[in-house]
Amino acid sequence: MKAKLVLLNLMVMISLTISAQSEVRKNIRDFPIPKTIEECFEVLDKTMPNNEIQLIKTLQEDSICYHKEFKHKTDFFHAWKIYGGSQLTKYFNKKGLYGEYEIYNTILVSYHRYLNNEEIKLDEQINKYKLKQEEEEKEYLQRLQKDTIDGVYIPENLEDCFIQLDKLLSEEDKQTIKQLKNREETIQFHHGLGTWIRNNWGLWGGSRLQKYMLDRGFRHPDDMSATILEFYYDWLHEQNDEWKKFETKSPNNKQ
Repeated sequence: MKAKLVLLNLMVMISLTISAQSEVRKNIRDFPIPKTIEECFEVLDKTMPNNEIQLIKTLQEDSICYHKEFKHKTDFFHAWKIYGGSQLTKYFNKKGLYGEYEIYNTILVSYHRYLNNEEIKLDEQINKYKLKQEEEEKEYLQRLQKDTIDGVYIPENLEDCFIQLDKLLSEEDKQTIKQLKNREETIQFHHGLGTWIRNNWGLWGGSRLQKYMLDRGFRHPDDMSATILEFYYDWLHEQNDEWKKFETKSPNNKQ
């Protein structure tokens, strides 16, 4: 009886060992970044865990990137530097597809179709995104021309920002800002008034104020709102030389 139990345990251990070995996959970072969608499939076949492959194969293709296994990006997103302009990113860019989410999702959907022996129809997938991106670009350009977005007036320049802040803020709030030791201390309003400025004046989604700041070399909304508040501190102290110099950086105001 003991001999049978020992033999049974041994068989179970061997079975588990074989199963574990079969799950061992190669490291995706040991492979060159693919240059085409077909090369993506070859690398994923060798490196992606079997459970993820089965998920991609069986999930509805339009739900894959929202699944908990993939919504925070899987290994290939980072290994292939989809966010950083890798040769794979450039491959998709040449086909007219831009955006890290769009590229990531296109790879997932294409791999799903590959695993199910379906037509990839890559151009068709990309065209859908291109149409969407063209609509978004059109909407963005329209936002740059508007003086009001979602019922909120959008300042057209720095001085206009000050005038609007004077109207929006209470005398107590203005005194709080004015009594700061220096302009750099306005950073304490980054999560509050700064958030309101970024969200309501279109510094994230596009507005004439965003364009105004972009024209002066700013790229991130955090920096835009910080600069507005620093110069507003100057405005409250009737120190107008610096923000007026800032105006001359505008390509539309070169006199």
